[in-house]
Amino acid sequence: METEPSGLRSPCVWAVPLLCLLGFATVAATGSNEALFHILNRLGPLTSDTLWASITILGDTLVAIALAGLLARRRPNILWGLLLAAIFATLWVHGIKTLAGALRPLAILGPEQVHVIGHALRSSSFPSGHTATAFTLAGVFMLRGTPRWLAGGLLLLAVLAGISRSAVGAHWPLDLFAGAFGGWLAAVIGSRLADRWDWGIRPKPARGIRLFFLLCTVALLTLHDTGYPQAQWLKWSIGAAATLGLGGVIWRDWRR
Repeated sequence: METEPSGLRSPCVWAVPLLCLLGFATVAATGSNEALFHILNRLGPLTSDTLWASITILGDTLVAIALAGLLARRRPNILWGLLLAAIFATLWVHGIKTLAGALRPLAILGPEQVHVIGHALRSSSFPSGHTATAFTLAGVFMLRGTPRWLAGGLLLLAVLAGISRSAVGAHWPLDLFAGAFGGWLAAVIGSRLADRWDWGIRPKPARGIRLFFLLCTVALLTLHDTGYPQAQWLKWSIGAAATLGLGGVIWRDWRR
C-alpha cells in the first residue's frame, strides 16, 4: 500500500520538526547538552564502532544520493523533489555553520573524554550536516508518496543516523536537533516546489537527473572518502547496487 503525498496541514508533515524544536528547547533549557552527548557517545564502546560508522555514513551526501538513486530510480518525482530539497538543506547547513562557528565536542572536551570513530573533527559543529541529509532523504520519500514501510524505515534510519553523530564523537545533541529540523523543512519545501513545477519529471529532464545521480554514485565509488574506513563495505555495497540499478534504467531508456 502506498501513501498519498502529504499536504502541508497534515500532522505527519509537522510532527517531526515540532518534535525537533521541543527536543532542542528542552536540552537547551535544562543545560543537558554535554551530559546527553556523553550518554550517546558511550554507545560506541558499549556496542561496535563498525556499527555506528556504518549508520553514520547514511547521512553522507553522496551515500544518500546513491541510496535515493537505488530506491527511486523509476520514480522521477522523488528524484526531482530530492534535488530541489537538497538546495535548501545545503543552504541551511552551511549558512548556519558559517555564522555559528561552533566547536565540536573533541575540541572542547578533549580526546580523553570523547570516543572518536573515524576522522577527528573539531570545527563547524552546528548544525549537523549528516543529520540534515538523512532527514531530507526520509522526508522527501515520505512526502512523495512511497510505501509506508519504506518511508517509515528511512525515518528510523534518519533518527539512528542523527544519534550516530554523537556516538562517533562528531556532534552535540543540539546540532542533531537543528540538523533534523532543517533537513525536514527542506524536504517539505522541495516536495511542494516539485508539486508546482513539473519540469524535473518530464522525460528529457528526468533522464538528465538520473544521469546526475549516476555520476554522483560513480564519484562515491571512485573519489569520495566518507571519513569512516570501518564502513567501507557499506559504501561499496550501496554504490555498486545504485550504479547497476541506475545504469540499467538509463540504458533501457536510451535503447527505447
